[in-house]
Amino acid sequence: MTNEPQPLPPTVYAMTRRTTLLMLLASTAFTVGGVVLLMQHATVKGTIGGALAAPFFGACAVLLVRRLIRNRPDLILDAHGLEHVQLGRIAWTEIAAVRIREMRIKSGVQRFIEVVLHDPAAYLVRAPRVVRATAAANRSLGFGPASIPATTVTARLEDVVAAMHRYHPRLGEHG
Repeated sequence: MTNEPQPLPPTVYAMTRRTTLLMLLASTAFTVGGVVLLMQHATVKGTIGGALAAPFFGACAVLLVRRLIRNRPDLILDAHGLEHVQLGRIAWTEIAAVRIREMRIKSGVQRFIEVVLHDPAAYLVRAPRVVRATAAANRSLGFGPASIPATTVTARLEDVVAAMHRYHPRLGEHG
């Protein structure tokens, strides 16, 4: 018998199929709405709105269909690090700190967990394409390249951050 602590089992956060289906339905409706606006050419604002809505929500719909097909968890925490559906795998040793951040948007506030990395450039070399594509925009807004939106986690963000600290107690937190 040993007195060494046993590693924690993985903590899994998975969006329900129902929620994913509802999001897919909404994305599809907004895509169709964007196409209708484009086809009507009623106003300049409508045409611009349609030109923005159709591809954006169409891409969201494609990603949601992929999520349904893959049927894998959105976030897994384990003794080695985290694996997020959008960010990929990040080891605890790569993470300097985690913090809950908020971004004001027109319709309210979007909350997310910012994963502050020791070496963001090293992560970006292997990061998924969408993370690499949005890194410059995130940097211009004062954020790092790795963040976990509240919409991809089925628990309170405070609980997820607490779980991260259980796996890696030396993980910093600031902000």
